[in-house]
Amino acid sequence: MLIVLKSEIQHILVTAVDPSGEDFLQLDEAILVAAKILENEKVLICSQANGARIETYVRKATSGDGTCCISGPATKLMTKGDRIGIMTFAQWGTNDSRSGYPVIINAGKGIR
Repeated sequence: MLIVLKSEIQHILVTAVDPSGEDFLQLDEAILVAAKILENEKVLICSQANGARIETYVRKATSGDGTCCISGPATKLMTKGDRIGIMTFAQWGTNDSRSGYPVIINAGKGIR
């Protein structure tokens, strides 16, 4: 089995933070669908401001509202207005078809 990149959202803008909230990332449902990321899926978040990397899970926000909200302890590393990268990974056998993957979205070119 190989662990390979499944989805990546590049340069997305953090629109809100909730330091007192549970530890998760909330994303616009339309972005999740476009990136083929499932609600509650584990994600790796990378800060473009300071290089910090954290693992958490994702929850969906209202479709079309542009939400990218970081909640909980991760707000000590990333703040509103930062650009981040979001990645998911999958395990595939060496002979499995990975047609259509990875899905890469550059949010700096159109999506907030």
